[in-house]
Amino acid sequence: MEPKYQFTGIWLALMVLLLVIFGLSRFNLGAAGTAIILALAFVQMLLVMSFFMRLRRSTKVIRLVAAAGFAWLLIMFILVFSDYLTRQWH
Repeated sequence: MEPKYQFTGIWLALMVLLLVIFGLSRFNLGAAGTAIILALAFVQMLLVMSFFMRLRRSTKVIRLVAAAGFAWLLIMFILVFSDYLTRQWH
């Protein structure tokens, strides 16, 4: 079991990233701002999955299921965004 200070540190890192995302959302950075915020959200997701969901120490089957879930999520995002980008009204 991980020590409490490690969980506290990860939680503080998540809160700092949340505040950075909130701060960046106040500025109009265009597409670069969106890319930065999505990258920070991805880092938050990795922290939660690695430490709080304990995927680092789980079995290979559990990691495979988590990877398959994200592969499916990626497929859904690609299909949604390809539909959005091919619309005539944008």
